[in-house]
Amino acid sequence: MINDSFSLMRGGLVFRLLRALGLIHHGRPTTKLVTALLMLLAVAPLVVLTAIDGTLASGFSRVRMPLLGDYTLIARFGVALPLLVLAAPVCDQFIRQALVHLSHSRIIDPVQRVPFDAAIARMKRLRDSNLPELVCAAAAIAPVFTESLPMGLLRGISDWGHIDGHGTPAGYWMLYVSNTVFRFVSLIWLWRFLLWTWLLWRFSRMQLDVRASHPDSAGGLGFLGVAQQRFGILAFAGGAVLTGYCMNHMIYLDMDINAFKHLLVGYVITAVVVLLAPLLLLGPQLAKAKQNGILLYGMLGHNASHTFDRRWLSERAPDAPSLLDTGDASAVCDFTSVYATVRGMAIVPISRWNIGWIALCAAVPLTPLAFVALSFDEILQHLASILA
Repeated sequence: MINDSFSLMRGGLVFRLLRALGLIHHGRPTTKLVTALLMLLAVAPLVVLTAIDGTLASGFSRVRMPLLGDYTLIARFGVALPLLVLAAPVCDQFIRQALVHLSHSRIIDPVQRVPFDAAIARMKRLRDSNLPELVCAAAAIAPVFTESLPMGLLRGISDWGHIDGHGTPAGYWMLYVSNTVFRFVSLIWLWRFLLWTWLLWRFSRMQLDVRASHPDSAGGLGFLGVAQQRFGILAFAGGAVLTGYCMNHMIYLDMDINAFKHLLVGYVITAVVVLLAPLLLLGPQLAKAKQNGILLYGMLGHNASHTFDRRWLSERAPDAPSLLDTGDASAVCDFTSVYATVRGMAIVPISRWNIGWIALCAAVPLTPLAFVALSFDEILQHLASILA
C-alpha cells in the first residue's frame, strides 16, 4: 500500500480539478505555477485597483495606510499564502518517507499488516473524498455572507480599503476574493493535518513492535517526530500573519511591543503544543514498552551482576585469569549502556529537537518586530551586552 507514489497532499477534489485543467502533471513540478495563479487571483487585482484609486504606495497615497504599507496584507498574501502552497510537496515527501519506513521496518508486526494496509487504504479514500474539501470551501466562503467591509482596518486610520468613508473596489475584492482564497488554502492544510492525526490514531490502536532499547530513545518511533515537525510550516505562516498584525498596530497606532508580549509568547507555546500533540496518541504504547523494558532488563541486569560478582569476588580461584584478560567487564559496561537507554526512553516520540524546530518556525517570523520596536543602535547594544 505504501510506495513512491503515495501522497498525503496529492489527492482530493481540488487536486483532480487542477489536473483536469492541465495545471498539474504527474512527475512534473507545478507548485510554482499554482502559487503564481493564486497570487494572481488574490493580489494582482488589489494592486491594480489601488493604483487606480491612488492608494497603492505611500508616496502617492490619498490615505495614511496604503496597500504597500499594510503589513497584515503583505504578511498574509506575500508570505503565508505562497509559503503554504510551496511547502506542501516538501511536507508530503517527509510524510511519505515516514510511512515507507514504518511499512518496511519491523515495527509493524506481521499480524498487524492487514489492519495497517486497511488504515492506509481508508486514509486514501478520505483524502480523495469530495466532501471534506467541499466543507472547506463552504467554510471559506461562508464569512462572505456574514461579514461586511469594516469602516477601517485600524480605528481612526484612513486606509486603502476606504476612501471618504466608503469601501473601495480593492477593499471589496479583498473581502470577497482574497480572504476567501487564503481561508481555503489554510483549511485544506488543516484537513491534511487532521488526516495525518487520524492515521497516527489508527497506528496507536495497533500492536506495534516498540523496543525500549532502540537507540533513538523513542522505541524506534523517533522518525515520526521528524515527520511531524514538517508541519512547522503552519507555525511559520501563522507567525508571519501575527507579525503583520502587530506591525500595523505598532507603526500606525504607536503601540509598544510590550502590549503584545503575552500574545507572542503564547503563540509560540500554543504552536508547539498543537502541532506536536498528535504524537501523544502513541504515548501509551511507548510507556508500556518502557515499563516492560525496565522490568525485563532489570532482571537480566541482576542475573548478570550476580554472575559477575560470584565469579570475580566470591568464588575467584587464586590461579584465575586477570579481569583485564577477559571480556566480562566490557560486557557489563555494554549492558549498563543498554540499560541506560531503556531508562532514558521517552514515553512520547518527541525530542527536544522536534520542540525546538517548531518553536523556531513560530518565532523566526516574529523577529521583524524587534526592528520596529528598537533602533539599529539599540539592537547592537543589546547584542553586545549578551555577548559580553
